[in-house]
Amino acid sequence: MSLSDFFFPLNPEKFTPKSGFYTSQLGLKATFYTDAFPELEENSYDIAIIGVQDDRAAVNNNGCALGPDYFRAQFYLLNEGSFTSKIIDLGNIKAGATITDTYVAVKNVVSELMKLNILPILLGGGQDLTYAQYMAYEDLEQKVDLVVVDPKFDLDEDDEEGIATRSDAYLSKIFLHQPNYLFNFSNIGYQTYYVNQDSLKVMSKLYFDVHRLGEFTDDIALTE
Repeated sequence: MSLSDFFFPLNPEKFTPKSGFYTSQLGLKATFYTDAFPELEENSYDIAIIGVQDDRAAVNNNGCALGPDYFRAQFYLLNEGSFTSKIIDLGNIKAGATITDTYVAVKNVVSELMKLNILPILLGGGQDLTYAQYMAYEDLEQKVDLVVVDPKFDLDEDDEEGIATRSDAYLSKIFLHQPNYLFNFSNIGYQTYYVNQDSLKVMSKLYFDVHRLGEFTDDIALTE
């Protein structure tokens, strides 16, 4: 199966201003999949932007599947900095018949892009898609560090079958996944009243890094 089979092409009119983009804006710097799927070779691009329009497992976040196109409308207005990164926007991954089908698509796409040394940036969709992205590293047999900015730990009991999960339980799925390719986990910005003490003990026992929101705002240099 070709990578193109996973994607819907983009309609740039959805995120292009009526007056068009200025020459310095990212909207004129990036490459977009609109008609023919681009030929991707090793190092042909630095970054691939991918939308995942699926919110079936996003708890209390209905409508987040529409996020990718809203993001694009703001992102491509930004001006290019002092970098020369080659960006390609591959459009949106087709939602599968089930959430598991979507996860498999995300896993395959991320894995193939990483093999080409192209960094994928996913636009969701729910946080459960993090687990689908994590599974790509199993194919690569590569350890990964995971950093999450979140007011709580998504460690709820996961009673979903197979690889399916939910946005409030995906971390449980990652921590228990075998074989394990998680080298380290860091949370930035948790808030005490959203986190039970048992969860904090789990993080401490696993030697993971967790930082309260107050610590984050008090010392930005340390956070960076």
